[in-house]
Amino acid sequence: MPIHIETSDPTLTDFWQIAAPELQLQLDESGEKMILIQRSGSLKIVKTPTSTTIFYQEKAHLFRALVLWVTQPEATFTFEEQPQFKEIGPMIDLSRNAVLTIEQAKRFILLCGKMGLNTCLLYMEDTYEIPEFPYFGYLKGRYTQKQLQELDQYAQAIGIELVPAIQTLAHLTNPLKWGFAKDMKDTSDILLVDAPKTYQFIEAALTSIQQSFSTDKIHIGMDEAHQLGKGTYFEEHGPEDRFSIMTKHLQKVVAICNKLSLKPMMWSDMFFRLGSKTGDYYDPDVDFPEDLPQQIPEVTMVYWDYYHHDEARYQQLFRDHQQLQRPVIFAGGIWTWNGLAPNYGKTIATSRAGLSAAKKANIQTIYATLWGDDGGETPLIASLLGLQLFAEYQFHPDPTITEIAAAFRRFHQLAAEDFLLLSQFDQTPGVPMDNPSGANPSKLVFYQDLLFGLYDQTLAAEPLKAHYQQLAKELQHVQVSADTQKMFHYYQQLAEVLSNKADFGHTLHLAYQTNDLSEIQSHLHQATQLKKALRQLYDTYRSLWFEWNQPFGFEIMDLRYGALMNRIDTTIWRLSHYLDGSISVLPELIGPRLPYDELYPSPEGFGRNLFHGIYSPSKISDV
Repeated sequence: MPIHIETSDPTLTDFWQIAAPELQLQLDESGEKMILIQRSGSLKIVKTPTSTTIFYQEKAHLFRALVLWVTQPEATFTFEEQPQFKEIGPMIDLSRNAVLTIEQAKRFILLCGKMGLNTCLLYMEDTYEIPEFPYFGYLKGRYTQKQLQELDQYAQAIGIELVPAIQTLAHLTNPLKWGFAKDMKDTSDILLVDAPKTYQFIEAALTSIQQSFSTDKIHIGMDEAHQLGKGTYFEEHGPEDRFSIMTKHLQKVVAICNKLSLKPMMWSDMFFRLGSKTGDYYDPDVDFPEDLPQQIPEVTMVYWDYYHHDEARYQQLFRDHQQLQRPVIFAGGIWTWNGLAPNYGKTIATSRAGLSAAKKANIQTIYATLWGDDGGETPLIASLLGLQLFAEYQFHPDPTITEIAAAFRRFHQLAAEDFLLLSQFDQTPGVPMDNPSGANPSKLVFYQDLLFGLYDQTLAAEPLKAHYQQLAKELQHVQVSADTQKMFHYYQQLAEVLSNKADFGHTLHLAYQTNDLSEIQSHLHQATQLKKALRQLYDTYRSLWFEWNQPFGFEIMDLRYGALMNRIDTTIWRLSHYLDGSISVLPELIGPRLPYDELYPSPEGFGRNLFHGIYSPSKISDV
């Protein structure tokens, strides 16, 4: 569509190079007249038969307005939306094996810009370059300074502020395993407070970040340092108040930030954990030392919470944060880290409660975290509907699910109900509505053993086979785009594999107990078919991974899929030998099947676990 632009904004040249092809617009003097007026306040579109005027506050809002204009068929209309927050956008986890290629990082940033999201955190534990420390992020897919500068410039062009999020205390298991970290390590994942080398390292890290981004904002991490002061620090200093250790380290890190003209923010949980008798971040009886606010340097607190379904709980925690007397940011979450598929039930319930509370608390900056726990298994593009939810909460006071779904179709030509199908991988029979405990039965079924599955008895009570068969059928009819075609193909195949595997171990065990040779023979055939289906699934998943991510990290998925396929081979080998009389007993199938005995059992659902806790009760390397 040809359009003729009238604007006084000189910064839109790069914007049009990205936005015009995406929206199939051509800048042409003879095209439809469009007047662009930048000013503070609402996003407003006034269309007449002869021209269109768009009022916008920033480029991300303009991008959203253009999508709304392109998809509005009426010849005359007036449309207006009021931004609810100053800053809102995703936090992309680039530290759990799946590191986006530069081109796909740009694509994801563009999809966010189309919806009007205007900020994006890049969470990088060791996936950025520190020239002085060549082993930092070695073979992890780390970005060079030049690559980050390229991403930063691209994001700026469409009005998205790219913000680095690193770690300056804990969550550093991967880099601290190298020899260079010998004199700066407290425990396996925590830096050694007070060690000179620690602050040489942190200054080198922050300097590299400063040279890679145009923003002066920096997220310095500081979360979940549960063993702070209990390793080498304890050996060198003896027992010491952990509030003091935390604030002492924070003051030194903030001093380096100040030296580099960086404005730091940090996760707030450690102050809450230290102020709780149980170490619980969300403890309603948290008790801070009276002088704590005076010990905390100038740093913004990022309150992360994607667990509570009750708005009142968020409101209370916002009030608790006020006791720290520092600015507060809210980080909700789109549950991409639950297992093999996103948990949209819990995402929607927690996000609506949290964002509503954030508005009432006058919070101005919002992040939607996209964690990739346990290897980044869930494709990042599966979060798209969740990002639409956050975008609609930015431009509407309290959007309904129906309104969010309508916007999703308008902005991406995709159906919300198709994305909600992905929740059905874990919203199975036996799991309460919205999956409040984050149960992940699909991951339990997928990774557990065929001969002695740890969850066989736990899962046996529910008709999971029929559930996944139905899900596979429904996924055959979803609407796809170029961005989502491969993803939905993977999920359809995954549902097929799960339907074939769901009750395999349980029914095989029963067949062996009754010496039903015919049924054991049937399982032998089923295992052969399962291996073929698993191989096809692997091929699709590999293609999907390499479409979006760098190759580094996929070796872990090779390990997992390879383990599954080899175990099928062993299962076939063992059952064949039993059936032909080569062996007279299968010890794997003799003992009783016990329910999974969780260390911290949830009152709802089947529980939640990671690969190493599902695959085998035996030791898997050093975990």
